[in-house]
Amino acid sequence: MTASAKTTIPLDAPQDMLAQILSHLRDDHGMAFRAKGAGGHVYEQDGYRVEFALRTGALDVRLQAPGESAMQFSKEGMVHHIAEFDPVLAEGIRWQGLSQEAGTAPSNFRLLTVRNSKVLFEGMQRVTLHYPDIGKLAHQGLHLRLVLPCDPARKPVWPVMGANGAPVWPKGEDALHARYVTLKNIRPESEEVDIDIVRHGAGLISRWAQGAHDGQQIGAMGPVGISALPEAASYFIAADGTGLPVVAQLLSRLPQDAVGDVVVALPDAVRPDAYLPPTNLRVHCLPPAVFDAQVFDTALELTTPGTEYGFFAGEFANAQRLRKHFKGPLGLGKSQQLSTAYWRKAA
Repeated sequence: MTASAKTTIPLDAPQDMLAQILSHLRDDHGMAFRAKGAGGHVYEQDGYRVEFALRTGALDVRLQAPGESAMQFSKEGMVHHIAEFDPVLAEGIRWQGLSQEAGTAPSNFRLLTVRNSKVLFEGMQRVTLHYPDIGKLAHQGLHLRLVLPCDPARKPVWPVMGANGAPVWPKGEDALHARYVTLKNIRPESEEVDIDIVRHGAGLISRWAQGAHDGQQIGAMGPVGISALPEAASYFIAADGTGLPVVAQLLSRLPQDAVGDVVVALPDAVRPDAYLPPTNLRVHCLPPAVFDAQVFDTALELTTPGTEYGFFAGEFANAQRLRKHFKGPLGLGKSQQLSTAYWRKAA
């Protein structure tokens, strides 16, 4: 079910605000808008649509998303983008269409219960969660935003809806930490999902996963995001450990006769077919320790102007480099490539 919402934002100089927003979305989020009429701009991908239209003294914003959960994320994202330039203006946004009463729990928020946590292989932890209504929600996407207190010793204070369509997150000692993960396995019949999280000492979610135990609860918002790749004559797909689960899901949803190359970060002791589904694509494994340094050169070797779709999930700098490679030498349009940063190296 497609969800929609719209708002009109009063502005003295709407064209200036629009220029700032478009530049931000293009440069920081890789969203390429096309012009529509006089002063209009539209972005469409994977069932999402964002449309801006200039009016005298105002900016119209219209959103479409593939479901209620996805719309919640879309409204929240738009409020945050505008808040980067004018926080007071963002607070005053009011949406028409799908909306929630201020002070209530976000409609896409759930408390999930841990059923198991184990080391899947070197560097990867698998947590199994009880997700009661995943059967009704799985079609909305493959990603889940996990939410837990920044101070694990504190009793959680969960977000509530604000009047502007974005959740209000607790601050100070009650501050929350949020991180997106991928639903690696979805079992509606047993109301379970598996999430695979890279084991390292720095991340709060990683430390939570390694210490998670049966009966423990964690907040979650979603699911949302990509569900499948579009059909193409050939694919190039690459991901480090953080992107391994989404690559496995996407490969499982490609046509059986799909061709191309997959480059993944896997330890030498792990056979790729033990983690990835059967695929006709050629699978290339790089050790996790050298993946970041070698993936770009590997992409240069394996891709040609005949490559019709490019996908990457991993570290920020590599995501930027591969996005430029997909769009430049390969000539792939916005609907033919997706390069997403799942994390960023510390400066």
